[in-house]
Amino acid sequence: MKRCPTTIFALAATIVTGAIALTACGTKNGKQIIGSADGATGITVTDSQNAASAGIIGGADGPTAIYIDGKDKGDDRDQEGDTAATERLLAERGLALIDRMSRLARSEEYVSYMTGAESMLDEIAAIASADYTSPQKIMIIDGTAFAPDTTDFIRNQIRVKAVRSVPAMINGLNGAQILAASSILQVDDAFRCDGIDHTAIYLFAYDAPYSAMVTYNPTEDGTVAAIASFVKFSPADSAAVSRHVADAIGSIIESRDITVRNIDMP
Repeated sequence: MKRCPTTIFALAATIVTGAIALTACGTKNGKQIIGSADGATGITVTDSQNAASAGIIGGADGPTAIYIDGKDKGDDRDQEGDTAATERLLAERGLALIDRMSRLARSEEYVSYMTGAESMLDEIAAIASADYTSPQKIMIIDGTAFAPDTTDFIRNQIRVKAVRSVPAMINGLNGAQILAASSILQVDDAFRCDGIDHTAIYLFAYDAPYSAMVTYNPTEDGTVAAIASFVKFSPADSAAVSRHVADAIGSIIESRDITVRNIDMP
């Protein structure tokens, strides 16, 4: 005997099997796993604007993943909340990358493989001796000037190169050995994040000779490329350094629409 489809209104939690609630990179998506092997499942979803959609999914071939975005796009408060959530998550990503760099600096195997220069070894030892668990402050350098310009390939490449060169620009002012030592400890990552639509630089200021910078560069498909570097400057100079970076990039890309601000610790 063929069974009738089961109708679920608003994805009621009482009948969802293996439900997992997630907040991913500043978006308010609920991720639910539903369905079973005993027949298809009828779905009716009502979002925050009372717009309903229905469909038949699932079946005998296993569970079905459902992604629901019930966010009211016109709610400014939600948008502000999403921005803050994205900033916190990117800060957490940055701290994870900084931890990777710190582990590389403390690894005798890695360091000895990369260099035998005594001056560089001393500099890396200074980096390794610091605690990068809790920064004194986190600052963001971004703005509309960092938004990609898909209509001008050359200008867009200049913008990308200018932003990526910031850590090298700062370390280069301190000498070639510091620039080289920090370069071999750089790490990178790529991940999915729909909450960021333009390049941003996160500066993590520590009570140590070195602080850190992480650059996030989103691509058209929602992937974000992140590059982390140690940078040498006093934490007392973090605000001045951030402003100098903003001014330097602004002069290169011929725009002053760049902001510098502090954010709360994650």
